[in-house]
Amino acid sequence: MSDHTNRPNSVVLIAALLAVLVGAEVAVVTSDLADGARYAIGGAILVGLVAGAFQLSRARRTSR
Repeated sequence: MSDHTNRPNSVVLIAALLAVLVGAEVAVVTSDLADGARYAIGGAILVGLVAGAFQLSRARRTSR
């Protein structure tokens, strides 16, 4: 079996978290919340997405 098919658990977990955060962002943006709440929650989720993408790139870089 190739080493490239075995990804570390951290990469898989971060990728799964990013998928969940994307779904949450879509749900918040399309919701009927007031604008202030929607922007605040959406901004917090966006910060999580950016941080998660950075962690994913860092984890992939070290797993090679």
